[in-house]
Amino acid sequence: MSLMDQLKKLTEEEKQNIPEEITQPIISPENNLDQTEITIILNLIKNTTFKGDSLETMYNLVLKLQNQFTNLK
Repeated sequence: MSLMDQLKKLTEEEKQNIPEEITQPIISPENNLDQTEITIILNLIKNTTFKGDSLETMYNLVLKLQNQFTNLK
């Protein structure tokens, strides 16, 4: 069972007991992607074919990238 599956099964009370640094990792500025970098990655992903076993993982990662991209605008 993956970590994401385990987190999804937590009750609301259990989620409140998780330390914030685990749920919201601190990203240093030099590790942040800018709008241009996210655009490059999204375009590379757009031109790639994924198999069924990795499709859900890629979907979730792309969704996160798109959300970061939107927040940068």
